[in-house]
Amino acid sequence: ERLTVAGALQAESYAVPGSTSLHGRELENLRGAVLDDPLRALQSLPAATATDDFYSQFAVRGNPFHYLGMVFDGVPTQYLLHSVKGITDGGSIAMINSDTLGSVSLLPGSYPQRTGRRMGAQIDLTTREGDRDQFRGRAGLSGTSAGFLVEGPLAGRKGTWLASVRRSYLDYLIKRIDPEAGFAFGFVDAQAKVVYDLTPKHQVSITGLGGRAVFDEGDPNIGPNEIRKGISRAWLTSLSWRYLPSPRVAITQRVFSTGLRFNNDNDARATIDAARFSEFGWRLDGSFAVSPRTVVEFGGDAQRLSGENLLVRQISPTSGLVTLNSFDQQTSAASVYGQVRFGVGSRVTLTPGARVDRWNQTPTTTTSPWVNGEVRLSERMRLRAGSGIYRQFPELDQVYGVHGGGLDLKPERAVHVDAGIEYTLPHETRLLLNAYSRNERDVLWTTGGETRRLPGGGIAAGAFDAPWVNTLRGQARGIEVVARREAADGFSGWAGYAYGRLRYTNTQTGERFWADADQRHTVTLYGNYRLSSRTSVSSRFRYGSNYPIAGYIGPPQPSLGTPQIFDGRPAFEGLVSERNTLRLPAYSRLDVRADHAFNWSGRRLVLFVDVANVLNHTNLRNS
Repeated sequence: ERLTVAGALQAESYAVPGSTSLHGRELENLRGAVLDDPLRALQSLPAATATDDFYSQFAVRGNPFHYLGMVFDGVPTQYLLHSVKGITDGGSIAMINSDTLGSVSLLPGSYPQRTGRRMGAQIDLTTREGDRDQFRGRAGLSGTSAGFLVEGPLAGRKGTWLASVRRSYLDYLIKRIDPEAGFAFGFVDAQAKVVYDLTPKHQVSITGLGGRAVFDEGDPNIGPNEIRKGISRAWLTSLSWRYLPSPRVAITQRVFSTGLRFNNDNDARATIDAARFSEFGWRLDGSFAVSPRTVVEFGGDAQRLSGENLLVRQISPTSGLVTLNSFDQQTSAASVYGQVRFGVGSRVTLTPGARVDRWNQTPTTTTSPWVNGEVRLSERMRLRAGSGIYRQFPELDQVYGVHGGGLDLKPERAVHVDAGIEYTLPHETRLLLNAYSRNERDVLWTTGGETRRLPGGGIAAGAFDAPWVNTLRGQARGIEVVARREAADGFSGWAGYAYGRLRYTNTQTGERFWADADQRHTVTLYGNYRLSSRTSVSSRFRYGSNYPIAGYIGPPQPSLGTPQIFDGRPAFEGLVSERNTLRLPAYSRLDVRADHAFNWSGRRLVLFVDVANVLNHTNLRNS
């Protein structure tokens, strides 16, 4: 029923140490029937850690989602999530219909920096084209939404079109799961893609994606600084032109726009938090096959970034609303990159590259080199290694927001070093061992922003407006072991284990603490068994030793008394002078799924049962 051709993206996901690409049945099973979220499929990979089931965001090798770069059809974006800004105990869902995707890849380190400007890993999401043969339609129900997708040929099969719409009924489910919940959360999103071949050498495509999420608080007894209604909107549009002047040259140009806008009102319908961030840019990506064993890639971009934010609060019971922060700023950025992939003999492949970035907000010009290599030790064994410098520039709200650090902020910097061995076993099975090291410096931190206990016994209150400063240095180390079988029939899946640690040092104070997303042990198991061409069963298990309880929190002082124990946890904790000393209880979750397809007269009906958290394990999250 499906033919998958391995392209450049999948090839790169195998060439970069520790990288993985999901597509087809793996993506369908791992995205989850409850939420239908492609980002949650990546949470099952050993390099990723996620212990909060309400959020799509996850960490990679200790770096939180803020440091991950997301690329959608060649366009970098950070906004394609349904969420409510300003809610501590909220959640999120990716604003992308999984049925429109061809593949989802995670590149955890030492990858080519075509888009760049992120210190951590990269997520690549690639949409597929519509059907060139005939009109097709699909309707589906997930645990949270109903989705519709239609596609077909265009202009005598010279092009294709594809469109999808999703509408949630998550607010109904929340009230069914927790009748005491007074809030409601719902979303709607739409996606479209049109591809047209002008000539055999020229192809144009248009992609559009937009969504809206609404949060309603039903509790009438909320304070003036709490959100009664929050509305969030995000979008991405792209117009691309691919030119193939010869079989050895390919050039793709894109004009794109992406952004986010949200508005939160209090019980009096007064705006207490509002913002709009947008990016408009142009990209060029090209490749030139100098010879069968040498390929040159090049490109660059130019972007215009704008942002505005309004933060209003009531700071005392007798005062009115006070504007704590307001800014409306614009800046620009540009970059160029290039890399060469060439073979040395028949067993060695090297890929050096570099990019140059100009960031005008905090006037900075940087150079970020990288190199990847592969050595075929034998027919069954390959050695891969890579290293590079990765930089992340301050966001507009980090410069001008309530914690604004000003124009003197420097880009955050990380040096990645990765090495891996792949050994091919019989029966379409591969064994992968990866080791990594990442040294970070100039990491942004708000020193003094958290309440803590002083060594002498006093209490230091956290400053609400503690500014961002480049003060942290970090060291991340770890290994990942994966055994994976990819087969068309029978059993396919993987078993993975990862050990990692990330510790920071505050260069201003000398303080050392474990990162908020530091998880030592991670175990992931996934298996799918095809009983027939129409029936399959699958299961997924994830275990994590879990993150620290973020903040200066620890055992209470004896003068506070001994806390009672409820469900194995103390009723309260105390303030301490060391950060991130306690950890959340271990996370674990087992999901199972079975599906069967019925085919008749060109139609197909798939029925499935998906049971989440079979063992009913209670997982706690930072709050």
